[in-house]
Amino acid sequence: MKKTEIDRQDVVEAENKLFSAQLVSDVEVLDQLLHDDLIAASPTGQVLTKQMDLDAHRAKAMRIEDASTIIDEIKINGETALSIVTMTAKGEMMGTPLEGKFRYFRVWQRFGADLKVIGASFMQLH
Repeated sequence: MKKTEIDRQDVVEAENKLFSAQLVSDVEVLDQLLHDDLIAASPTGQVLTKQMDLDAHRAKAMRIEDASTIIDEIKINGETALSIVTMTAKGEMMGTPLEGKFRYFRVWQRFGADLKVIGASFMQLH
């Protein structure tokens, strides 16, 4: 039987895989986890695409020295899941020091056997 619905463990595994790939800028894994039509909103309101994200990782524009995540919430509706994750990170983004807590909101959708991020936003918490 073909699995179409998402369960909580699917999302936890996908979030952990995404976090690990982000830490080391693993573009191959990120390419698998991000949908080609991904749209994301940055804290400044800039709309980001999958290609922009992959290009930033290829260029090593973000360097993370220390980071951890907590999955705060997962809501599932059939083939779609919403996740809220808090990341505590220290590093550098495009030459600018970066440190603090960040909240991510992601929309995951099942495509065949894989979960992919189709939408996201993130902000820095004060």
